[in-house]
Amino acid sequence: MTAKASNTKKVAYGVFIFLFLLYLSVSLFSYQESVLIQTHQGVSHLDEEKNNGSFNTEWLDKVDREDFSVTSDLGYTLKGSWLKVPENKYNLTMVMVHGVTHDRWRMMRYAQIYLKNGIDVVLYDHRKHGLSGGNEVSFGFFESQDLDKIVHWTRKQRPQHLIGAHGESLGAATVCMHSGKNEESHSVNFYISDCAFSDTKELLVLRAKEDFGMPNIGFVGTTSLVAKLRAGFYFGDASPRTRVAQSKVPFLFIHGKSDTYIPKEMSEEMYQMKSQGSKFIWLVENAEHAKSITVAPTKYENKVMEFINTVISQINN
Repeated sequence: MTAKASNTKKVAYGVFIFLFLLYLSVSLFSYQESVLIQTHQGVSHLDEEKNNGSFNTEWLDKVDREDFSVTSDLGYTLKGSWLKVPENKYNLTMVMVHGVTHDRWRMMRYAQIYLKNGIDVVLYDHRKHGLSGGNEVSFGFFESQDLDKIVHWTRKQRPQHLIGAHGESLGAATVCMHSGKNEESHSVNFYISDCAFSDTKELLVLRAKEDFGMPNIGFVGTTSLVAKLRAGFYFGDASPRTRVAQSKVPFLFIHGKSDTYIPKEMSEEMYQMKSQGSKFIWLVENAEHAKSITVAPTKYENKVMEFINTVISQINN
């Protein structure tokens, strides 16, 4: 081998090592920023939500609150609160599913709609959020399994009730993920999805570009492998659209038209992919991510209750 060929080989080897280390470092950073994201775990946000006026605190005073714990299939504890109205007018309980970095009390701004209309509410903290256990965010994969445990707990408390699940952002993706599993258990009668993402890999590619200026040259795929090795799931395992396509129960999709964090096209895609069971979609003018209820609170309540009344009428007939 000539000296020139030897040097060329060394350069190629050096480039390979550099690229490998670059991919590894970026993938570990991406894993830290997505799966191990800071969620303020161990802290309740109830006082924060009360202080920022996100909901009418009188509703907590008007209902019977029972805090509870459920053990996930992975061994950690899920913490929740059951809010029972004096008279349930619909024989219905709504399970509320919050977004990333928040906790159960974020969903009180939606839950007050149900309490106001005589409907019981179950709130709970996701894994790695609030007072629940768990070490990673899995974009709806393990979260949907936890939701199933909460739903079955709820079913035991109210065996004669209909059960609906209402989620925001990650919580919305979680209810979408659960909708496929629900075809086996038939435990949830309908879903409301507010600003869900339709596919984890596509969302992370978008966020990497928007947040860090990072082009799609394979880092998300490498990070997915890291997630599988360290947390037990591939990003491809968390694809809400594939589960929604399997679902046969009614769905209401809500998304802000001005959402730049999770584009409205993701909800529109899932709406189109759902081919079985009734489906509705409401795209909210001038609403950014998770702001539909803030931009149009009265219309939000009307849309939700109209959907519920339609679903209950379908079930009764």
